[in-house]
Amino acid sequence: MEELRRVVSAPFKKNLTASLPEKDFEFSLAFDLKWFSPKIASEVKGRALEAGLLSLKNGALVPGFDVESVRLPHAYRPPENFLEFKEKPEKPGNAGRHKEEISFEQILDFVSADTGMNRQRLVSEVNSMQDRLSYLVDIRIVALIVAKKFGCNIEGVLGKVSRAVLGFSY
Repeated sequence: MEELRRVVSAPFKKNLTASLPEKDFEFSLAFDLKWFSPKIASEVKGRALEAGLLSLKNGALVPGFDVESVRLPHAYRPPENFLEFKEKPEKPGNAGRHKEEISFEQILDFVSADTGMNRQRLVSEVNSMQDRLSYLVDIRIVALIVAKKFGCNIEGVLGKVSRAVLGFSY
């Protein structure tokens, strides 16, 4: 996750801006920095959105963390395999079962609607908690922890999140 944070911060640092249109973000990764192909740059954007490191506001990408706090070593280049994740093997007996998915974005919408907090503050709180938990906990679970911290009634999404993350309902 730290590598993804570094990669995401680079286009904002390079362009000295707090937001970038989606295509400019991808262009910066692929052509300005020459780190990735356009297809991989788009995948980086997608992963960063899923992880809550980026959010979309009025068609522009906005980082969900303090870009200036990220240190990029001189001549930094991300490792070639930093986007690869080992998938968990499917448990016996689960073949063919469809796992109900709920995205981080959906949870943010739910919490924002319930608490009245803006999404940027929620993402910031979630990222801060993720740091404290050393990124060992699924971001959707962390979002629920933050939701409870702010008095949100999470009963409406708890079942979906537990099925998506744990494979069973709580």
